[in-house]
Amino acid sequence: MYERDDVLRDLRSHVLEVTFTKVNGEERVMRCTLKEEHLPETYKTEVKEENVFHQKNPDVIACWDVQKGGWRSFRVDSIQYLQIIDAY
Repeated sequence: MYERDDVLRDLRSHVLEVTFTKVNGEERVMRCTLKEEHLPETYKTEVKEENVFHQKNPDVIACWDVQKGGWRSFRVDSIQYLQIIDAY
């Protein structure tokens, strides 16, 4: 099982490939991050909101999907596997 704070720490420093089970039961592989260099400009002025979101929703992590160029989220308890890829 993955610890929420560890996943958030890694997302803030790296691009991760996360394999998780979606709410509908499908498996999804996503390359995602919270590393500033990959995030939209608006995020850099609204970092406080990300912290608030994660405080209000402790079971869900919101992150930037680097392949789709948008915000996505997943439940911490649905993570099957994750790895640091950084070569993105």
